[in-house]
Amino acid sequence: MTDEAAASRAPRLGRAAVEQRVSQLLRQQLDRPTAADHTVSSVVLLRAEPVWESDQPLRVQGRTVRVAAGVSPLGVLDHITQHADAPDADLLVVLTDQEEAALGRTVLSVALRQRVHTVDRWALVAEQFGAQQVEPRLTDEAWAAEALMSARPPQNGWPRLPGKVLSRDTALRHLAASRLGLDQRLGLGAEGLDIRALLRWSALRGATESLASLRSAERVGLTRWLIDATGKAGRALFALIDVDRGPDALAAGVVCHALWSPQAVGMDRQKGRVDRFFGDAQLDDATMQAFGEAARQVVIQLADEAWDPERAGVTPADANRLLHTVLDRAEALLEQFGAQDAATYSDVLRSGFNYRVDAVADALTACLAKRGDTRPAADTLASRVAALAEHQLHAFHQHRVERARMALRLVRWLAHPSPLPETLAVGIDAQIRDWGWVDHAVAQVWAGEDIHPGLKTAYRLLHERVAVRRRAMDEAFALRLQDWTRNGTARDGLLMVENLLEKVVAPVAAGERPVLFLLLDGMSAAAAVEIASEMAHTWQEYDPLGGTSRNAKSQPARRRGVVAALPTLTKVSRASLFAGELCEGGQDLERDRFARHGFWNGRTARLFHKADVRGEAGEMLGAELTQALATPDMLVGVVLNTIDDALDKDRERSDATWRLDDIGVLRILLEHASYHGRAVIIASDHGHVLERDGHLRTAQDSVSARHRTGTAPASTGEVELVGPRVMAPGQRVVSLWDAGLRYTTRKAGYHGGASAAEVTIPLLAFLPLGAASPPEQWRPLGDCRPAWWEAAGPAVPAIELAGTAPATRSGKQKAPEPTDGQIGLDLAATRGVEALLDELLDSDIFTARRTLTPRVVHKPKIRAAIGALLEAGGILPTAVLGERAGELPDRAVRFATVLQRIFNVDDYAVLSLTDSSRNVRLDKDLLRRQFELKGDV
Repeated sequence: MTDEAAASRAPRLGRAAVEQRVSQLLRQQLDRPTAADHTVSSVVLLRAEPVWESDQPLRVQGRTVRVAAGVSPLGVLDHITQHADAPDADLLVVLTDQEEAALGRTVLSVALRQRVHTVDRWALVAEQFGAQQVEPRLTDEAWAAEALMSARPPQNGWPRLPGKVLSRDTALRHLAASRLGLDQRLGLGAEGLDIRALLRWSALRGATESLASLRSAERVGLTRWLIDATGKAGRALFALIDVDRGPDALAAGVVCHALWSPQAVGMDRQKGRVDRFFGDAQLDDATMQAFGEAARQVVIQLADEAWDPERAGVTPADANRLLHTVLDRAEALLEQFGAQDAATYSDVLRSGFNYRVDAVADALTACLAKRGDTRPAADTLASRVAALAEHQLHAFHQHRVERARMALRLVRWLAHPSPLPETLAVGIDAQIRDWGWVDHAVAQVWAGEDIHPGLKTAYRLLHERVAVRRRAMDEAFALRLQDWTRNGTARDGLLMVENLLEKVVAPVAAGERPVLFLLLDGMSAAAAVEIASEMAHTWQEYDPLGGTSRNAKSQPARRRGVVAALPTLTKVSRASLFAGELCEGGQDLERDRFARHGFWNGRTARLFHKADVRGEAGEMLGAELTQALATPDMLVGVVLNTIDDALDKDRERSDATWRLDDIGVLRILLEHASYHGRAVIIASDHGHVLERDGHLRTAQDSVSARHRTGTAPASTGEVELVGPRVMAPGQRVVSLWDAGLRYTTRKAGYHGGASAAEVTIPLLAFLPLGAASPPEQWRPLGDCRPAWWEAAGPAVPAIELAGTAPATRSGKQKAPEPTDGQIGLDLAATRGVEALLDELLDSDIFTARRTLTPRVVHKPKIRAAIGALLEAGGILPTAVLGERAGELPDRAVRFATVLQRIFNVDDYAVLSLTDSSRNVRLDKDLLRRQFELKGDV
């Protein structure tokens, strides 16, 4: 007899159904006892198909229950008699399909309530879910009642659902989740059951076998519902399960995504091979595309989970293992189907990533071979680098993607006009504003490519091109340094290391805000790029010498550079910094002079060196340093030697970059500073150059790796420095300006020379995000990145990549004159912004919106704010926006909020605050639509 036929007569009951019905009857007996209950002989008769294959007793409400099958009236009587004579359980349950009249009064008299109890399996199911009724569509699934009862979770049962009616989809979703083990194996509940969950499940060991082990009726019914619930992609999945290829489903889906891509043309033969892989299912293109996209989403999810240790239910190791197992199999299937070329169109296959690396290598090579107008080649490279970064496996190759980005940036820099500095001040500013970014990028390119031989060659050639121009800049810088040092004056408004404390730190110390001064020994402008970028997530950077907002137009806020003492050694330049005058010395001198300066305005000052910074076991910071940071009136200085020590001890980093966690206890110091509301000022005593297969130059009079003191004249790559700022015998040294030369044994990096990277000290100033009332003269900084840094930056003029124009005899290079077309474009852009602002501020909609705000904002402030956003491409730090509009820093967020009330018509986000109110974003297109503007910028 089939399950369905049995259901129409006496139902076949499983263990779960018997347990639940008996438990229900026992509860009813206790809740509503009758006089007959006192004479019950612990026998329960259930109307059911007389089939029971287990000899093991059940436990129901603390009672031992033996279940027997009564195939006839006599058989039922025999079981009751045996139970009465030699009871082996507290309760006997007899399953019988006999009518009560056929059983007779003798049998019924000893049964609970003197009757045969029916079993409404759907009522039992509804009770398990806390429902009162069952949707008719669910009862049509005759196989599902017993399945739901037998699959009920043993501990807490099915969840109690809201509502009175148990729907088909709800019940079968919970059944499927239980039968497939989604909770135990994937950490998913019934609500997480979708095609992506099924694809992940199919790739697990033994998963599809668990489906095959179900009773025939349940397997067929559950599969039918799963296909209905998951659509076309589910049909493809179960087609593979039907032909015993379920474990390959996820890998096959990844292949289908590539092969059925709209761009993958001319691959009908390969598609035919894939079709045969699915058996006789006859799946159409739409089905294969849906299946492929679902598989792609699972791979993306696995890649995310491999990097997310916080995700519940799966560890990064498990996700990583499954991901690479699937990708390995997908590559094998590609080869089996002869569809390797289809990987070109995949953003999840490993070979797809490799194709994109190929494309970057080809585009970079083409850029380097191009002469004349390089813009088309650079645009092609930009699109291919973007495609590489968009590949879903990019997180596993972050260093390769980042190096490709850096190569693109260097190509754009080479195509930018880059005049040589005519004064030392210009050179110092250029090192901070532009050249340091180049040094940061070229360090990545130097680190190179892991695998691709063509990209390795292109990176090497690019490095050589950059080095040619960079060398010309360092030569010009050294000549300017030579002139300036000989004259011995502080002209051009240069900030020098010996007056850094007095001019930058002391004015802040004179106010109410406590200060933390960090000296990162050896930090170059390139290292500062990475450090400042990372700090921007929780700190606002300022120009500590920016003046007031009144001179914002004439003197824009900028990141500053400081001139090191000469030679650029720690014992000279660091000692001069802390002493406040040119000198030589060690830690004792530095601590003593730092504490005794007269310009601290009465504050106690203390300087901590390496031995005083770290605490004892279990302590990140020493107790005295921790106490000093918590003392508001104490000016705290800390020296961190990590960078200089790493270079000196030849501990070269793979990518030559410095992040917060790489520099000793820098991050924990910043956390303390933020907690105590300290302004943070970061500087170094000198920069450094890195070892790049340089050449050893023998010199008997060398004092450091980069300078000598003998009387021999300067040679190629050297410059003679003479003057009062040179701390050497006779106030004279000969220093190397060529970064590719050294006097001593090979190390990871060097200092002591006259290159811009060694002489220029980066100066960084920060307040915690949201801090009110910055120190006087501090102005917030916007985006410090040079125009060529981002691929979406301004178009570059046609300049050959070979290098720079030759310097004149004086070492100066004439800045290239802008073309008439360039001037015209700049004027057109400016006029476009002004015209749009005129139209906006004169519009009726703007006038009406402005009158609705409780705080009246003057038009000039609005004009300045919106104009600044338009000029900046639509986004600015909130502090910078407020400063441009003339608002006080602690009112910048409030000012931006008022602007939102004016411009966000009908709650459309023309203006939005992002990154926890750190930035303001302007949607230019929405601005034009909402205010009916005709102008454009």
